[in-house]
Amino acid sequence: MKKTVISLLIVWLLFPLSVGAQTKPKGRKAPVRPTAVAGKRVSPENALFRELLPATAKLLFVDSVVVDKQDFLSKIPMSRLSGSILTTKEFLGRTQYPEASAFINGIGNQAFFADGDTVQTAIYSTDRLGGKWDTPVRIAAIDDKYRLANYPFVQSDGVTLYFAAQGVNSIGGYDLFMTRYNREEHRFYAPENMGLPYNSTANDYLLAIDDANELGWLVTDRNMPEGKVCVYTFVPTKQRLSYADDHLTPSQLEAQARIQSIAMTWKNGDRQAALGRLKQLATRGKVGDEFKAGLHFVVNDGVTLENISDFKAENRQNVSKLLALRNNIIKNEVELQLLRDSYASLSRGKQQAMRQQILDREKELEQQQLQITRLEKEIRNIENHK
Repeated sequence: MKKTVISLLIVWLLFPLSVGAQTKPKGRKAPVRPTAVAGKRVSPENALFRELLPATAKLLFVDSVVVDKQDFLSKIPMSRLSGSILTTKEFLGRTQYPEASAFINGIGNQAFFADGDTVQTAIYSTDRLGGKWDTPVRIAAIDDKYRLANYPFVQSDGVTLYFAAQGVNSIGGYDLFMTRYNREEHRFYAPENMGLPYNSTANDYLLAIDDANELGWLVTDRNMPEGKVCVYTFVPTKQRLSYADDHLTPSQLEAQARIQSIAMTWKNGDRQAALGRLKQLATRGKVGDEFKAGLHFVVNDGVTLENISDFKAENRQNVSKLLALRNNIIKNEVELQLLRDSYASLSRGKQQAMRQQILDREKELEQQQLQITRLEKEIRNIENHK
């Protein structure tokens, strides 16, 4: 009996935790442990990745290029109609955060920019009237939970705003978020994470979309060496598509989510047509005026037409309309700039009358730009139809 008691005492002394672990002391919360996936420990960031994985967006990635991180803003060959991306220092003339960037819309009457310091930034909007920018207003929906918010971009609808930030609901590093403007309530909605494949466990900096040319750009440093980023060109979709009906295996879906190979996405759309549009943009140059560059119409990757007589007979009237629209836009832009330049020197009463003129001219330009987008698409469809 004495030997049995001693043996039990030794067992209790050597393994006290094996019994104590079965109960939890009152008043203490159980520690939060990383989620386990396939026998591996997963960080909170990776847990969000797994949560978002089933809703991975189905995209066609057309091309990619690796550039220095400090130069990537200048490597987006976006058309002038879709706006301009620049540094906040170039826009404001100063900033305490060297990496802060700004966006000016295609008409040039509204800008969004990040500003702050290396600890915290915010995103502001400002309108231009009379050749001057109004007092900036902070976008309240992008509050301090979004650390170092940066790289704003607004689609041509004037409603959809993309930006990057760290912190809240981020998979890792910078994540891309989207918010929309409610014109009736004059405010932006709470931002939403863009999900996969836009985001990763690395830094995802910029999402820009050229609606006129049906192209988008994603800038990320995933799988990149220090100081480098990859600029992906993709084809945006009107509505978010998923791989739900493609019956991918878990590993295949994850490969799409991580953009392991852009070639894997080429079955998701017409890559050759997209390459043609990209080539056309590259030919014009980032700051080139596409409306003054002549006809030079890219039908697809292998066909570029420069004379009306080269187009199909049923398409020539559309091409004539396109050239007329381009000329009208040049004229209206010049007149709009003259109105803006003279606005500041007028009396208050005359300013009120001219303000409406400026707004009407801006609205007319927006409509003409939409007409050009639709007409270019129609011309391209007719030329490609056999």
